[in-house]
Amino acid sequence: MSEVRACARELVQRVAEGGEIPIASLRKLGELMLRSELVALSHQLLEGPPEFALRRAIELAGLILAAVARNEREEEREATK
Repeated sequence: MSEVRACARELVQRVAEGGEIPIASLRKLGELMLRSELVALSHQLLEGPPEFALRRAIELAGLILAAVARNEREEEREATK
C-alpha cells in the first residue's frame, strides 16, 4: 500500500501545482491499486470458497483498521507541527 499511497500523493501534488499529468501516471495509480493487498483480499473473500470467507474477512478487516490507525497517527503528527 505504501507504493499506492506514494503514487496518489504524487498525483495530488501535481494537480495542486498545476503540473502536467500524463495518462501513464493515472494508469499507474490504477494498476497499483488493483495489485494492492486490499483488493487481492477482497477478491479472495468474494470469489473464494465459503470455508475461507471468515479468515479472509478478518485479514481484510485487520488491514483496513491498520490503515485507518496509521492515517490517524499521521494526522496527529501533522497537527502537532
